[in-house]
Amino acid sequence: MSSNDEPVVGLADLWSWAAEDEDVLEHPEVDPESVTAVMVVHNAHEWLARQLLSLARLEPRPGRIVAVDNGSTDGSRALLEAALAEGVIYELVDGDAAFGFGQAVDLGIGAGTPEWVWLLHDDSAPRPDALAQLLLGVRSTGASLLFPKLLQPRRRNYPETVAEVGQSITRSGRRVLSVDEGDVDQQQEAPEPVLGGSTAGLLVRGDLWRELGGLAPEVPLHRDGVDLGWRAAEAGHVATTWPDAALTHRQAGRTGERVPGIARTSHEADRLAAMRVVAARGQEPTGPAALVVGSGLRALGFLALKSPSRAGAELRAAARFLRGGAATRALRERSVPSGDVDLSGILPDRFWSVRNAFDRFGNAVAERYRDVTATSEGETGIDELTGDDFAGSGRRVRRITSPLVVLFVVVLVAGLVAGRTLLGSGQVSGGGMLAAPANLVEAWSAFLTPVVGVPGGNAPWLGFNAFFSTFALGSPHWFAFAALLLVPLLAAFSAHRLLKQFGAGRTVSAVGGATWAGAIILLGIVTAGDMSGMVLGIAGPLLARSSHRVAVNTATGAERLRAPAGAAFWLLACAVAWPIALPLATVAGLVWLARDRHRWADLLVAVGVPWLFMLPWLPTLLRWPGRILTGADPLAWPAYPPASSATLAGRILPSGLPLWANLVFFGALGLLALVAMVRMTNARTRLVAALSIGLPLLAGVALSRLSLQVHGGESRALLSGWALLVVGALLVAVLTPHVRRETEGGSTGGLRAVLAVLALVAVLAVGTWGWIGFRGPVGQNPSQLPGYVRDVVASERDTRVLMIELVDAQSLAWNVVDRSQPTWGSGERNPSGTFGPQFAGLVQSFSGGDAPEDLAQQLSSLGVSHVWMRGFNQERLAAIGNASGLARAAADEETVVWTVLGLVSRAQLVVSDGNVPLSDGVVPEGDGTRHVLLAEEADVRWQATVGGEQVPVATGRPAVTFEVPEGVHGQFEYSLRPAWGWVAWQGLVLLAIAALAAPTLGGGATARRVAQ
Repeated sequence: MSSNDEPVVGLADLWSWAAEDEDVLEHPEVDPESVTAVMVVHNAHEWLARQLLSLARLEPRPGRIVAVDNGSTDGSRALLEAALAEGVIYELVDGDAAFGFGQAVDLGIGAGTPEWVWLLHDDSAPRPDALAQLLLGVRSTGASLLFPKLLQPRRRNYPETVAEVGQSITRSGRRVLSVDEGDVDQQQEAPEPVLGGSTAGLLVRGDLWRELGGLAPEVPLHRDGVDLGWRAAEAGHVATTWPDAALTHRQAGRTGERVPGIARTSHEADRLAAMRVVAARGQEPTGPAALVVGSGLRALGFLALKSPSRAGAELRAAARFLRGGAATRALRERSVPSGDVDLSGILPDRFWSVRNAFDRFGNAVAERYRDVTATSEGETGIDELTGDDFAGSGRRVRRITSPLVVLFVVVLVAGLVAGRTLLGSGQVSGGGMLAAPANLVEAWSAFLTPVVGVPGGNAPWLGFNAFFSTFALGSPHWFAFAALLLVPLLAAFSAHRLLKQFGAGRTVSAVGGATWAGAIILLGIVTAGDMSGMVLGIAGPLLARSSHRVAVNTATGAERLRAPAGAAFWLLACAVAWPIALPLATVAGLVWLARDRHRWADLLVAVGVPWLFMLPWLPTLLRWPGRILTGADPLAWPAYPPASSATLAGRILPSGLPLWANLVFFGALGLLALVAMVRMTNARTRLVAALSIGLPLLAGVALSRLSLQVHGGESRALLSGWALLVVGALLVAVLTPHVRRETEGGSTGGLRAVLAVLALVAVLAVGTWGWIGFRGPVGQNPSQLPGYVRDVVASERDTRVLMIELVDAQSLAWNVVDRSQPTWGSGERNPSGTFGPQFAGLVQSFSGGDAPEDLAQQLSSLGVSHVWMRGFNQERLAAIGNASGLARAAADEETVVWTVLGLVSRAQLVVSDGNVPLSDGVVPEGDGTRHVLLAEEADVRWQATVGGEQVPVATGRPAVTFEVPEGVHGQFEYSLRPAWGWVAWQGLVLLAIAALAAPTLGGGATARRVAQ
């Protein structure tokens, strides 16, 4: 042969494997005649005929087919007798309803020992070649136990899915499958060693059956195949899966179609068997206490999933397990280990449950990401699922990006670029956003501490801020910073989800979301620090989405409450930020209930539960009704003028963004809405659209002119809530006709033009924000107080600072600050409290230049250590300097700081010749009973300790005075008693919402598959 022929020979050698046998059969062939099939039947009339037909079609058939009737009371017996007469089964044996599966199998086998035993359930229809494949598996592997592939009953127009190919068990008794729920049967499973599996279709060597004593009666119904396989493995035998053999397993017992005779529910029997198996097996079996505790936790989980029946089954199984110690010991004695047997390859390790949870979470995230990034609007076919390279039509083009990815990237990048203007050393605050607390403890403390002088709890939004700060690296500052940058992005995605709910395509929903985000930016909600507007921008669309789900909800039972619970949560979120949302939703719900009286349960959950959550805050809202119309920290807002004609251009707050951007954006949006309304053919629809736009606009303008009393201060109504309602109505008017036409398959030419305009103005808004950044009220705002003043305020003296600024000749502004204000929640109350008249008098004294001689004493009695003044001329300042007890220092060219001499402290020890400030926060030793006077507003919830010992509030003395008993001395600490009870109440309400919104665990008879 020439050298040119050598490559040809090489290629031939490469393909020589194709002529080889795929399987090397190293073990003797098994004659089907040596197989005894035993089928146990109990009340299976509904599906037994299909099972018998499958047995009749077996090729080859086993040498002996025995049916054991375990006391059936339906038509099963007649079907079995007919099958016996037709030769489908060879023998019919009478069992008993109290028999377990293993006991019935022993009865069917009889006294002899067949070479092979094939176990069949009455709901496990074998494929015609199932036995042949199992026997091939014996010849290929030499295994003593072979577990076939079990398929779920096929649903019409759906591919077959795998139920099980063998199984294992965790130390807690959890079933471990080698396939995921809903896996499509692609016939790609390979045989592998396994601990055990279902007894449906199990082929076991006869002598091994006798050696192990068959199935253990201690696990009579479930997990018996796992126990048998475990005992066989400990005895040195091999168990393997053989997926080429397939049976369709209905799982009538586990799905509740057949009630077991040995337990009230199938779940109870399964859990009891699982606990017995893991407690009786292994070198380190799980202790009974751990298993019972695990069952208790599982019961709580089932309650959360609204399945009290399964929770009860868990508890009953645990009780039976504790009472049945003898059964567990008997099961342990059945094991006959053959020396050191390594089962690590077929038993999950102790961290399997954790890894499985992470895997499931990761798969869920991946699925959600795939849904978001997929660009095709059609459904994914089975060929795509099974990896067919030729799936789909040639016209289907997969783009690199999707509209939602573009939306995400553009808005995120714009936010990050805009955030450059917030970088610095000062506090991020301004407008309606006060500085964040210094740490997480202070954030939670602000929520837990009630408002002085008002019963109930503090504003609920403080709790949400503290909660989210916990997940922002535990830093309120980082949470505030991240919120400013991410709110437009989150708002865009919430609007996207709303539009998807109504059937909009991804492009429409992405452009609609971008437009919504652009409106939030240009309204000034972000750059003016409108915390309530930020929440409404995110929660508002999700509330609308949840409300629509409630309206179209057709579920029954506990599952019906999921949609109302979702609406309750988002309504609660909106009401926390803007309290008027709850009364408005209540009125709307009552109108809906009047039209459909059968929806009272939906209304009770969706609207009633948020009222329960708001219960601790109702005393504050009832005392100052104007607070209902305002947003978070209403007293934090500067004195902005009421709404004017600029409102039509969306200029409701000083955003720091150019006015022309507002004119272009809202002009285009308004024009598109006007065109859409003109083109509406239904006059009623046109009227509803006009009212939806006009009423919130008029309400916002009118209410903004009211001066609202809030905890001793004045504020104006929140405009952003009404403005967002107007923007939402405009978008609905613009997009609804096109979305309807799109879903109906009509022309989308007009839609493209509308989307192009909306996309352009949205990019304009987002791009303007990214370019200009935060040039409005929100920014880096370092403290105006000198460092030495801040040190005194934060010391044990816990003093106040009176700040006075002469804005112009006719305007004077003043405020009181301390270590806890201004921060989140400070704007919920007047900083001077009931001391307002005294502080107003002091401000008059300082600003008028007529300082009384006892000015320092008045300041000291209020715990004021410093007075900060800006904008005053030297003449007025000189007049103040005539008062004794004050020292003057210049902070800058326009600012002067007066220091009250004498180490002022908010707490003072009452003595016979006057009050002595507790400058170091320590009550010294002394004779007799003493008193400590606190410069605070009266409230029965004040509490104090001296040297760690609780001291009572003194009676008959000025509030707030504490009585220090004789012999008590040490560090003096005081606080308002935290509103733990109300916070616990709100936590329970949130847990109730979560429980109602959680998926309802289906009962046994739910979602029965449709047979082929």
